[in-house]
Amino acid sequence: MDVPATLKDLVIQFLSQLGFSSDYELLVDHDPEPNLYRITIQTADPTLLIGYHGDTISALQLFLGQHLHAATGEWHNLSLNINDYRQRREQALHTMVDSVVEKVVSTSQPHALPPLPAGERRVIHLHLTDHPQVVSASQGEGRYRSVVISPKV
Repeated sequence: MDVPATLKDLVIQFLSQLGFSSDYELLVDHDPEPNLYRITIQTADPTLLIGYHGDTISALQLFLGQHLHAATGEWHNLSLNINDYRQRREQALHTMVDSVVEKVVSTSQPHALPPLPAGERRVIHLHLTDHPQVVSASQGEGRYRSVVISPKV
């Protein structure tokens, strides 16, 4: 089965049901090394697809993954990106974390970030992996799970 073509058809069908006609660009590519299918959508009005704090884009990614599984009988890793939202959000997280790191280093006190989804917590942990002065750890449960940045001892 041609997974990229099936995935592209699913996205087109879904966007059509949402009322998006042809006012978007769609690219589906496969990176075999991490076995990841990347879905990239460019549209003039991305707010409906991204949603509040990226809730909708995450739900769409899950939805597409489940429908792709139903169509192919296999689970596939997907990454949905709309108007470069993922890159812009990652940059915003880095900026926020760098600011918090400055506070932690200057005060020698740990600082908890607001609750974040797992993918965003992972971005923060990776960003701070080799930092010489601070460490990061997740704390809390479920939707209230957050990252705490603490000075290294």
